[in-house]
Amino acid sequence: MKNEKLFKSLFLINFATSLGFGIADAFFSTYLFSLGGRGLLLGLPLLLFSLSKIIFSPVMGACVDRIGARRAATLSLTLYLLVSLGYLFCSQLALIALLRLLQGLACAMFRPVMLCLVAVVGGPKGEGRAAGTFDISFYLAVGVGPLLGGVLHDLWGFYGIFACLATLCLFALALALRQIPTHGHSAIPTGRRESGLALPAALEAARHGTMGGLLAFIFGRGCGISLLAGFLPILLDARLGLSGTQTGMVLASSTLVITSLLRPVGWLSDRLPRKSLVLLGGVSVSLLYFLVPVAQGFHQVLMLGGGIGLCSVLSQPASTALLLEQGERHGTGVAVGIFNTSLNLGFVVGPLFGGWLQHRFGLAAVFQGAGWIGLAAAVLFAAGSARGERVRSGNRSAAGTAGAA
Repeated sequence: MKNEKLFKSLFLINFATSLGFGIADAFFSTYLFSLGGRGLLLGLPLLLFSLSKIIFSPVMGACVDRIGARRAATLSLTLYLLVSLGYLFCSQLALIALLRLLQGLACAMFRPVMLCLVAVVGGPKGEGRAAGTFDISFYLAVGVGPLLGGVLHDLWGFYGIFACLATLCLFALALALRQIPTHGHSAIPTGRRESGLALPAALEAARHGTMGGLLAFIFGRGCGISLLAGFLPILLDARLGLSGTQTGMVLASSTLVITSLLRPVGWLSDRLPRKSLVLLGGVSVSLLYFLVPVAQGFHQVLMLGGGIGLCSVLSQPASTALLLEQGERHGTGVAVGIFNTSLNLGFVVGPLFGGWLQHRFGLAAVFQGAGWIGLAAAVLFAAGSARGERVRSGNRSAAGTAGAA
């Protein structure tokens, strides 16, 4: 990687913010309930966070391309810090709902700017390794966050949780101001930066070719992740009768495998066809979803959890590297923003669809539905990639003909 010092700073910034909000989000619904949140007042802050990420991700991605990495990182991390301080000192449900909206806005800008800088550090031939290594910071934080949050809650209550969140956000902001350079690190060439501002044109381009296939793939992945997270604990408890410790081990197995293999698989995605890795991982995960409701006992479902993590990690660095390739055409911020919108839309649609399936056909149908969604997303990705290749081949042929003339 071209700038190891900057990459280490990005890793720490992402880890600190992911850990802070991983701690807080694990207990956020409990916090709302303790303040008297019921019904709409309980669900509204959670809904606003998801909706703000869906709506604002493309817009904030375009802003990243326009204002530059340092300003965008400073703005998003400042918003994160203000939100954390708001949680620390505010106890009114209406204001907390507004803070949740601002948190989604900050998140919509934070991810694109981080990947913009990762793309610069990794370079055109090392995007997979850089993206895979970078994502370890997220998965490690997600794994540690709930455990640390439980300790903080037992010792100092919700005040301790939000004080820790504010401290981590302040650390991330200070590190960004110190380490992210003012000039010289843009994820898109200067001549193409203005094209990143043409958000409607980029959205239109996202419907076609490889970008459209990536959006379909990540939507299906978002649905699958949310269905597994929402309904697997129910199956483990109600059908298999696992203990709390066994349930935790199953739920953690996938994240543990992903975290362990992100770096080597990222290295692999720089040397093997990335689209093939995405397809292999997507199809394999989808097939494993079909096996979840027929698993018998703790050991079988634990192996399935590890297998899902293994297959998921095959596609993760490769899909991110493909996304960064698309960013060279549409603007990295815009590409990542649209990508995140599709992912978060999957996070919202998945549980709603799963609830309907469970009510209508039973619990097993939820995992079968996740499998079919994943397979359909893989097919759409393959079709979009093939269409993109045909378009590029046609453009090269036209350029060759014009050159010959």
